[in-house]
Amino acid sequence: MSESKFDLKSALAYAIHAEIQANEFYTTWAENARTPVLKKEISELADWEDTHKKTLSKYYQELFGEPFTPDPNVTVDPALRVQADEFKDYYSLLRLISTAYLSEMRAAEFYEKLVEEVDSQETKAMFNDLAKMERGHMDFVKKRYDELRGELEGRLML
Repeated sequence: MSESKFDLKSALAYAIHAEIQANEFYTTWAENARTPVLKKEISELADWEDTHKKTLSKYYQELFGEPFTPDPNVTVDPALRVQADEFKDYYSLLRLISTAYLSEMRAAEFYEKLVEEVDSQETKAMFNDLAKMERGHMDFVKKRYDELRGELEGRLML
């Protein structure tokens, strides 16, 4: 987004790409989760990100009269482009979870910024809702980080 002129089309394209990549990250994490409960929780996160993508894509279509087409060359957060084997050891997983937390924080901040840029109350409400959801994702990810770190510390003390 340029400081001189707000470009909603580019902002929405960026947001949709971010949601696609977050969904891919959480899907990979869920596939490699250590417990069925964790797998279910992370799969729900992936589903929420997919819902965000669908909501934004629908809005994009309504505003611009064309479907959103992802650009495979766009990478919003390179650190979320992971391989399954990166979920296998504690240290890598802690790094990945930290990255996910920061990614969720940036997404929340981005949606909060979009609230300031648009005039429609309906659009403001949508971006506010998305920001709140991303902050909820931050809480979830931080809880998983704390659990994993506690598990690792317990193993190191043995």
